[in-house]
Amino acid sequence: MSIVSKLRAYVRIAPGARRHRTDLLRRLARRPALAAAFGAYEAALFVSSRLDDRTKVLARMKASSLIGCPF
Repeated sequence: MSIVSKLRAYVRIAPGARRHRTDLLRRLARRPALAAAFGAYEAALFVSSRLDDRTKVLARMKASSLIGCPF
């Protein structure tokens, strides 16, 4: 999946997230170190192309289930 198609997917999905849109932004604004780490992680995932997207999603789901995150 190319970067352009990823951007299109984000733009298509973002308007549907109506509830609690600003919660994450408010929390990250209070903790700049966390915001920087989160941004670096997301940027690395966004531009990495060693694995296909399906494998990345499965890895994220496995990691979140190991730590008890519902997402």
